[in-house]
Amino acid sequence: MKEMKRALKALAITITAYLLQACVMHYLAIRGIVGSVIFAALSILIVSCGKKYAFCASCLLGMTMESMMGNVKALYVIAYPIITMLCAQYFADMSDRQLERRRVIIESRQVRISEGKGKKHWWQRFMLRYRDSDLPPVVRIPLCAGIMDLLLNMTLNAYLYLIGEELTMVQVFRALGSTVYTMGLAPVLMVPFRALLGMYRRRKRQEGGGFA
Repeated sequence: MKEMKRALKALAITITAYLLQACVMHYLAIRGIVGSVIFAALSILIVSCGKKYAFCASCLLGMTMESMMGNVKALYVIAYPIITMLCAQYFADMSDRQLERRRVIIESRQVRISEGKGKKHWWQRFMLRYRDSDLPPVVRIPLCAGIMDLLLNMTLNAYLYLIGEELTMVQVFRALGSTVYTMGLAPVLMVPFRALLGMYRRRKRQEGGGFA
């Protein structure tokens, strides 16, 4: 029963995201740039519910977008699930066994880097400092949403290039603007969507010493 309620809530978030994207976002365009409510919602599902829910939502959204708003044949129905699962590998919550396995890998890398010569790169310092534990959801959700939107924009630009269209800096800046816009939408939608999923009630119970 609990799993069914969670699935219905995820379905409600999926439908809401599509309706906002299709009916509202074109009114909120900034100089012709529109953010992606869909990727913001998918990033919330990835971090809050896991890969299974995110994959089902991405397939549903891909089919809906393909039938209602698709300009390139089969793009959305293929790209949405693939991009979602790629990002879910890095941003979804991990089990205790996965965290322990990753901790061992990070420690072995740290030993190899410390034995090497030269200075550590900034990204190596970041990985050694943060990848041994999950980043908080407030960080992972905007990052996940931005990366997903950027991947789709890169796919669209690559398609335009392959069919003979000339890529300009305007298209590049529009893609970057869309990514930033989507990253800004994610924290705004995160509060009501995660509240609907009961994430804040669960955290309060954990802080109060109860069971999640």
